[in-house]
Amino acid sequence: MHKYFKAVFSAVLAAAIMLSFGVTAFAQEEQKESEIWFGAICRTAEDIESAKQAGANGVVLAGELDLAQAYKAANGEIYVIADAADINEAESLYAQVHELGEDAFENVFFRVKGSASKVIKWAESKETKPLLLGIYTGNIYFSALSFVNRFAKYTNAVAVQLQTGNQDGVILHNSVTFMFEKVGKDGVFSFENTAKSAKRTDTARSWDDLIARGYSAIITAYPQDFAEYLKENSAEYNKLTESVSNAKEIDITTAFPNRVSAYESALEAAEALLADGSCAIYEMADARAVLDEAVANLNVDDGKKVQGDFEITPGRAAWALFGVALVLSWQIYFRKKWGKKA
Repeated sequence: MHKYFKAVFSAVLAAAIMLSFGVTAFAQEEQKESEIWFGAICRTAEDIESAKQAGANGVVLAGELDLAQAYKAANGEIYVIADAADINEAESLYAQVHELGEDAFENVFFRVKGSASKVIKWAESKETKPLLLGIYTGNIYFSALSFVNRFAKYTNAVAVQLQTGNQDGVILHNSVTFMFEKVGKDGVFSFENTAKSAKRTDTARSWDDLIARGYSAIITAYPQDFAEYLKENSAEYNKLTESVSNAKEIDITTAFPNRVSAYESALEAAEALLADGSCAIYEMADARAVLDEAVANLNVDDGKKVQGDFEITPGRAAWALFGVALVLSWQIYFRKKWGKKA
């Protein structure tokens, strides 16, 4: 997550722990901070207040809401994402932010449409380097990869937003979204424009799907609903944490070897999700169910006495029958052939 968000979240998290648990909190295992954040689509100053109360990290200007109004309503408590259709508009936007004061450059994200190279070149030419939220709207594999990679090299790049109108576009595939983690930038997906929202609705089901695909930031018109989604996400994280903790306490010395293999695989997968920090609810729920089942089956005989014993499966049986049939057919063929020559 972007360093500015991390700083805010760390402070809030520390305060919450101290108030909720007091000094006993230090005896508990430290929980990993969630790296999922969200922005709210706001049309009025009242919308911004609601977004702040919901816990949104940023607001996107919509309707008649202008930058000065939004910045005043945000009051440094929440980031403002401001748009520019091209470099010329970016110049105008830069001037507006400058008029708001030097501190505004730490609280406004510039989302400028254009190639990564042109936008970055413009930003680097400024005395005060603006915070940039890169945006690519397309469905070309190499273009998407190049955009993420190039944009991440800008020092003040906050995150990279990818959009497409294709419901199965390349930006939804791990072959593209893996780049977010590789370059150390958050992937953003927005529901501002339904034509570029991969034919998905602005609902918890879609948010969970997108987070599972590698996006860790969502821009939504429903900040209160997203706040509820985050609560459910955190609750599932805690359940998985408990399952992992319980699993680690199990004595596996008397368990069946093959069951131990399944247990270790499930435990490793669950711990990987916990370490991630931005996983979908269903991913964690599935991992928890698999781990709990693996633990419950540790002392259940599966018919394999030694790990690696040969197991007869329908697939193996079919291949064996095919092999036998093939040998018999060749024997019959050669016998007939040799019989005619004799």
